[in-house]
Amino acid sequence: MATALSTVAAAKMNLRPVNQRALRKYQEFWKSLVLLDVAMGDIEKLINEAADHKATVASYRIPDAEELMKAAKKAGRSLQIMVTASKKWEAELVSREWK
Repeated sequence: MATALSTVAAAKMNLRPVNQRALRKYQEFWKSLVLLDVAMGDIEKLINEAADHKATVASYRIPDAEELMKAAKKAGRSLQIMVTASKKWEAELVSREWK
C-alpha cells in the first residue's frame, strides 16, 4: 500500500492547500488500513491452522474453516474497496477538515 500524500507532493500537483490536521487524520486512517491488511493475513494463517482441529463441544456451533475463510475473504474485499476509495479521494481528504 502507498503512503499518505505529503505536503510537497500536494503542492507540486497544484491541489488545494493541505490542511495539516486533515493530513494527520488521513495518515492515521491510512495506518489503520495497513494494520487491518496485516491482520487479515494473520487471520488467514490462523484459519488454516484451525482447519486441522475438530470441535469437541456438542452444545456450540463452531464455524468450520471454509465458513471462516469465506468471511475473511469477504472482509478482505471490503478492505480493498476502502483502500481504493481512500486513494481516489486522498487529495480531497487532506485538503478539508475532518468531522
